[in-house]
Amino acid sequence: MSRKHRSQAQWLELINAFEQSGQSQVDFCAEQNVSSAYFSQRRSVLRHLDESAFVAVTPLAAHNFSAPNSTSPTLTLRYQQTELALPLSVEPRWLASLIKALSA
Repeated sequence: MSRKHRSQAQWLELINAFEQSGQSQVDFCAEQNVSSAYFSQRRSVLRHLDESAFVAVTPLAAHNFSAPNSTSPTLTLRYQQTELALPLSVEPRWLASLIKALSA
């Protein structure tokens, strides 16, 4: 197999393509002309980097949210045993930033 330099972003794309392919790693690597052993090594390294990544969250604007009372409409986000109730006036960009930071 000939060597081809790939950036980290290209490796992540290749790994995502593999995970979506439904193929075995050996078959996928043969089709992509990539060493299965090297693919496994890169996948492991990049997975480890992703797990240990720290995401800094900076607020877009200062918000002073008061606890919602029972009469005001709220947006409730639930995940497993966690629940977050936000007023409908929450800024969409702030909420998007929060969700993006939590999903990383």
